[in-house]
Amino acid sequence: MRFRSTLVLLLLVAGLGAYVYWVEYPKAEQAAKKKTLFELKADDITAVKLTFADREIALKRSGEEWRLTAPIDAAADATTAKNLASAIADCEVKKELAETSPDLAQYGLDKPFVTVTVQLKDKALPTVLVGKNTPVGFSTYVQKADDKKIVLTNAAFRSGLDKQVKDLRDKTIVSFTDDEVQKLDITGEGKDIALVRKDGTWTLDRPGAYPADAPTVRSYLSTLRSMRAVDFPDDHPTDLSLYGLDTPRLRLHLLLGKNNADKEILIGSKETDKKELYVQTSGVPTVYTVSDFVLRDLNKTAADFRDKTLLAFDRDKIGALELQRKDGGQLKLVRGDDKQWRPDGIEGKPAATVISQYIGDVHDLKGYEIVTDEPGDLAQYGLDQPLLTLTVIGEDQKPIGMVRIAERPSAEGKKEYAAMTEGGHTVFLIHDYVVTRLNKQAQDFVEKPTPTPGSSTTPTVAAGANPAQLSGDEPLDEGGADDDE
Repeated sequence: MRFRSTLVLLLLVAGLGAYVYWVEYPKAEQAAKKKTLFELKADDITAVKLTFADREIALKRSGEEWRLTAPIDAAADATTAKNLASAIADCEVKKELAETSPDLAQYGLDKPFVTVTVQLKDKALPTVLVGKNTPVGFSTYVQKADDKKIVLTNAAFRSGLDKQVKDLRDKTIVSFTDDEVQKLDITGEGKDIALVRKDGTWTLDRPGAYPADAPTVRSYLSTLRSMRAVDFPDDHPTDLSLYGLDTPRLRLHLLLGKNNADKEILIGSKETDKKELYVQTSGVPTVYTVSDFVLRDLNKTAADFRDKTLLAFDRDKIGALELQRKDGGQLKLVRGDDKQWRPDGIEGKPAATVISQYIGDVHDLKGYEIVTDEPGDLAQYGLDQPLLTLTVIGEDQKPIGMVRIAERPSAEGKKEYAAMTEGGHTVFLIHDYVVTRLNKQAQDFVEKPTPTPGSSTTPTVAAGANPAQLSGDEPLDEGGADDDE
């Protein structure tokens, strides 16, 4: 009997499961599925026309590409066009009005806000009239031309259709990849700059021959490539002087690809009332406007493009680093046969992290401004008696390079630090915090025991004593640098 009862129970459970799966689950799934104005997918749409009281906009899709066909023939913004198609395909019917007035003006459907015409691959869908929003409920009145029923949809549908031509146009102004760019010329407003890429390395070719800072060049090209139109004031300009494009403030000339194809971008000398800039590119007559921040990023000088690295070396291929201080102090970091770094002649466990950071600081040492390429008397920059002298030594124990760092005399009393490579011709300014990081002593490169209250390792500071003197650090004004790292 017990077996029979169990079998019956199993059959009942199985039957209930089958009922839920085949009957109730489909019902719940159908109930959860929202009702839409049309049964279609966004990818089924091949053309859309929006007819407003004052304008008509038409788009057509070919493959994955959308294009405006009215009122102009122009490339469409892919994301905006796809979002428009998705909004139409997903237009939800929130409610069908059972009783409606024959006076369509109540719903804004006598003179619709917009009339939407949709074309699929094989047929045209009934025209959709979009009326006004409901007083409450964040809904919009909608009616299909082949159906007298008036339905409510989300008010977001109406706002999503409220487009101007400029909203749907492709806002890309110039398209290229960094690898395509062989040369960049920048002229205008007193500039005459040429940057050349050869074997993947950028150099400044005009106004003088210098290594270029690759990150700065890449950032500049990125600004050009990401430049987007805010508006399209004129597709067929007859007088470029209206936009200051007859005498542009900047003329940017790119040579692209192996064939050195030309691409020119003009930044006009006039601005809109909103301080937007006029832009035009070669091969396209359209005048664009762009945000004024573009000029701030593009208006660079030759010095901005200069590589301001003081010492170029492979940090994995050096054997030692020496520091000579103005006060006579000195230290030497050496890398042993075990490839581990340690301060030479100092007892204690090497502070590996501190040493690695220090070598990195020397490797990354850059100026932020070029003072001169013709230094003449080094005393005027304090470099005849440098505050710090850094020497990088190779694995073969031969010097790779030397940098002098000094406090630059200033009549205004402003503290500035100059740096120059031994044998170089350029004096750079470097930030004071960089000097602080480099102004170390030998003891800084060994690990210090963690002091505990009352332990003999905890230093006792006498009244009136300067704690910095206990550690050996000296203030910058006396030839050293406070280390607050």
